[in-house]
Amino acid sequence: MAKFELTKSIEAVKLNPRTMVPVNDWHTIPFGGIIDNLVDKGDVEQFSYLGEYYQYPKDDLKAASKPIVPVA
Repeated sequence: MAKFELTKSIEAVKLNPRTMVPVNDWHTIPFGGIIDNLVDKGDVEQFSYLGEYYQYPKDDLKAASKPIVPVA
């Protein structure tokens, strides 16, 4: 599973863990945060951070993250 490191802090919308519907709750994901479980949902990406699910605009997330390359 691919993991990504944030290159800047972002404000992401928290998702309901059962329904994956956005709740009106914004959280700051800090610089250097490791996100995974990325799911493409059109113009937004859903991802997990510390066991919680969030969504953020796809283009902005690509600009604010870089893939983590596993050590062989």
